[in-house]
Amino acid sequence: MSTPHAIRRIATAVGFLLAAAVLFWAMAALSAWITRGQLLRDARHQWATLREGQPLWQWSLRYPSDLVAGRVFGQADVARDGSGLRFTSRDGSPFELGLPLTGPVDLRHWPLLRLQLQSSTDGLLGLSYQADESSDACVATDARRISPGVTELLIDLRALNWHSAQGAGCQPPDVVTYMLRLRPQLPAHATLHLAQATLVASQPPSPPAAIDADAADIRLPATHSVADTLATVAAPPGTPLVRLPADASAESMLSLRDRVRQHWPAALIVPWGQPLSAIRTDAMPAWLDGAVCGIYLACLLWLAWRQTREVSHPWIEVAAIAAGPLWLIAGLRWGPHVSIPGVIAFIAALVYAGQGEWRRRPVAWSWWGRSWADWLWPLVPLPVAAALTLADGHRLVRLDTGHILAYLAWALLQQWAMLAVVMGRLQHTRLPQPVIVLITAGLFGLLHTPNGSLMQLCLAAELWWAWRFLRSPRLVPIALAHAASALLVESGLTGHLLRSLEVSARFFQ
Repeated sequence: MSTPHAIRRIATAVGFLLAAAVLFWAMAALSAWITRGQLLRDARHQWATLREGQPLWQWSLRYPSDLVAGRVFGQADVARDGSGLRFTSRDGSPFELGLPLTGPVDLRHWPLLRLQLQSSTDGLLGLSYQADESSDACVATDARRISPGVTELLIDLRALNWHSAQGAGCQPPDVVTYMLRLRPQLPAHATLHLAQATLVASQPPSPPAAIDADAADIRLPATHSVADTLATVAAPPGTPLVRLPADASAESMLSLRDRVRQHWPAALIVPWGQPLSAIRTDAMPAWLDGAVCGIYLACLLWLAWRQTREVSHPWIEVAAIAAGPLWLIAGLRWGPHVSIPGVIAFIAALVYAGQGEWRRRPVAWSWWGRSWADWLWPLVPLPVAAALTLADGHRLVRLDTGHILAYLAWALLQQWAMLAVVMGRLQHTRLPQPVIVLITAGLFGLLHTPNGSLMQLCLAAELWWAWRFLRSPRLVPIALAHAASALLVESGLTGHLLRSLEVSARFFQ
């Protein structure tokens, strides 16, 4: 090998590694930036809610699915009835209605439970709670009497006679993270209509209109034990303002948020150096979301109609295919409230990519491997995932067979879209192969936004798989390696190095 050629190869390798390192850092920086923005929006929303005197915890019961497990625990039937739910007792025994807890609730500072209800006859309403999964359940069997003329009850949880199943006395609830249930008892065939349950503060907070960027009741440390800080700090009642450490990663910020909420569920948790005002950040209006989706669909139809057998505009095709998935995932539209236009755009991008592959295949590839090397080389990330699991993981969690099969299909779809479709079109540009690999892996990492650690792992793995696909374009071996690595990580690493495998707005839950 000539010296100039060797120098060029070394320079290319060094440049590739430096670019990969920059992408690796950028994934973490992007994740932290998006997470800070989300936490700030959450704090502003909560701050505005408090200033407006609105409840932090409220359950609107309109469908059976609004209850825990979507059903009644005990001998009663549930059905939708107008603006609420109708419960019919079968035999006169007590039955329980679970109020879903998406996070800890503060029953110490919000101890008043307001219920909108209507009973067909006289009865009793009890309550039960379980602070966490390992603690004993406590019950108040005769919290209040209900009668046909009562349409609203306000129950002070501090004044009830709480006891365990064994009859031992219990303290009134403080922070509850696991279970909160209503326990009605009505005569057989009597009905109870329940529309809403709300927690009310004993002393409603009166927050100021704005908070300076350096104001805080609690400043979490970046170096020593956060648990010690939370255990020793004397926080104001109800809603302490908690500042997260500067330069914390996305995973650290969310972990600290969750730990703070275990102590003070109503705490205002704000990133370092950010001011706070009671201004709600409204989501994109539904009509605008739909209009953008409509424009995107029109563009895809136009591109499909103008498509030729040759890939004459590879960059436009790559942008068109990537825009829909990125809009859904990086745009934080995949979460508790899924954006229908975002899902439509995601599916439309795959359909556009599929019809393009069906009409002409820009690069040659096949589904199955033809040699042992085709099957073994893609598995290189698997021992890396195993090493990470051994170093910072936990005992493997059993995954359902249906989940494993579904993920195999999902991995195949992802790798088809990234390697066969996106990278296939990038090969029709004049870019060098190392740059094509970097762009493909970078897009694959962005499709896991804002999960920073997952973005980095996906970037590293896809760098390898894209490089292998250029040399041996066999899709199924890479998809199997992808699925095996991801399922191992899900089973043994989530909760430690990885917060979860969730992406988009689901990552913040």
